[in-house]
Amino acid sequence: MLCMRPFPVHVFPPIIRNAIHEVEQHTQAPLSLIAASVLGTISLASQNSIDVCRLNNLRSPASLFLMTLAESGERKSTVDKLLMKPLYRLEEGLFETYNHELTNWQNEKIAFNTEKKALMSKIKSDIRLNKDHSITNERLKALLSKSPEAPVRYKQIFNDATPAALKEYLCGSWRSIGIMSDEAGTIFNGYTLNELPFINKMWDGATFSVERKSEPEKLIKDARITLALMVQPDIFKAYIKRKGDIAKGIGFFARCLICQPSSTQGYRQIISPTSSSEHLPKFHQRLIEIANRSIATNNKNDRQCLHFSHEAENRWIEFYNKVESEMGLIGHLSDFKDYASKIAENTARIAALLHHFNCDEGNISLKVLEAAIEISAWYVDEYVRIFTKPQTMLLVSSEADELCSWIKEYCCRCLMPYLRKNTILQYGPNKFRSREKLNELLSTLLSQGKIRVEKRRNTLFIQTV
Repeated sequence: MLCMRPFPVHVFPPIIRNAIHEVEQHTQAPLSLIAASVLGTISLASQNSIDVCRLNNLRSPASLFLMTLAESGERKSTVDKLLMKPLYRLEEGLFETYNHELTNWQNEKIAFNTEKKALMSKIKSDIRLNKDHSITNERLKALLSKSPEAPVRYKQIFNDATPAALKEYLCGSWRSIGIMSDEAGTIFNGYTLNELPFINKMWDGATFSVERKSEPEKLIKDARITLALMVQPDIFKAYIKRKGDIAKGIGFFARCLICQPSSTQGYRQIISPTSSSEHLPKFHQRLIEIANRSIATNNKNDRQCLHFSHEAENRWIEFYNKVESEMGLIGHLSDFKDYASKIAENTARIAALLHHFNCDEGNISLKVLEAAIEISAWYVDEYVRIFTKPQTMLLVSSEADELCSWIKEYCCRCLMPYLRKNTILQYGPNKFRSREKLNELLSTLLSQGKIRVEKRRNTLFIQTV
C-alpha cells in the first residue's frame, strides 16, 4: 500500500482547526479520523440549511458520505461522543418533547373522534328521519378542518435502520437525517446499505418514489442524508468481497470520502496531564446554532443556495479540468474514473460546509475553495492508496523503477531536462517498446510521483522528479 500523507488540518477555519487539535489532545486519536468525524458532524447539522451551486447554477446538496477505516482501540467512540455531544443532547431533548406532544395529541384525538362520531351519528339520524341536517353538516366540516395534527418526530441520527424504515421516515415531515456510527459493523453486515441505488439518489438530492402494496404511492422529495461511518478494516474488506463490485459499479464508493488513518496505538504517551478545553465549546455552540435553525426552517423549503465568487468559480473550473485530464490514459486517476467523476462536486460541497459553518458572508471565497480542494485531494490520495491492487503494484514496480532509471540516464547523457514518449518507444530497452506496457509503467511512475508529464499538441513529454 502506498504511503499516506498527513491530513491538511491547517486549511480548516480556526474554529474547526482548533477543535480538531483539542480533541486530539484529549484522545490522541489519529488526526484524519477526527477530521473525518468533524466533516460528518458539520454535514449532518448543515445539510438542511444550505445547498451549493456550481457552474451554470447547477444546484446540489451539501451532504457528505464519509467512511473511516480504523481498528478497534483507535478511540473512534470517544471522538464521536466529544464532537457529536450537542447533537446527541438535542436528539434526546427532541424525543422528550415529542413524547409529551404525542400524549397531548392522543388525548385531543380521543376528544376529536368522540365529537366526530356524535356528529356523524346525528347526521345519520336526521337523514333517517328525513330532517334537515345542513347545520350538523357544517359543524362536522368545521370540526374536520381542525383535526389535531400529529407531532413531528424529529430524529436526525440513525445508527442502524432498514432502507424501508429510512424511506418511511423521509416520506414524513422531517427530511434531513444522518446514518452515523462509530462502530459500523452492524451497518455493513446488516440491511442499511442493502439498497445502494436509494442511498445514491439521496446523495444526489433526487426525488424517489416509494410504493407499497396496500398504500398509495409516496414521494421522497428534497431530502438530505449524511453518511458518516467508522468501521474496522477487516469488516470493510469482507463487505468488499461480498458487495464491492456492486458498490463500485453503481457509483456508491465514488460518492464517498474514504480514508484509513495510520494507527496511533503505541505512541499515545501522556506528556502533560492538562490540555485546553476552550475551543470545543465554541465548535459545539456553532453546531447547535445551525442544528436549531435547521429544525426551525424544516418545512419552509428555503435552503440557502451558496454560490462561488468569481475567483473561486474560475479556480473550481481549473480544478475540474485538472481532474478530468488525470482521468486520461496515463493520468494519476486513469484507473479510478468513477471516483474522479465525483471529486469536483464533493469539493464544492466541502467548500459550502466550511463557508456556512464559519459564518462567512456573501459567496464562497477563493480561500475557502482552496481549502476544500486540498481536503478533497487528500481523500483522492487515500482512495487510490486503499483501492490500488497490491498484486498489480508488485508486478510492475521493479520494471517501473528500471524505466525511471533509464529515463534519468538518457536525459543526463543527452543533457536534456525531459524526453518524448516516442523516444522510449524508439530507443528504450526492448521490453519497454510495447505501447500498452509503457503506458502501464508510466502510469505507475506518475502515481508514485516519480515523473511529471506534459502534453503539447500530440506529443507527450516526460520528466523525472
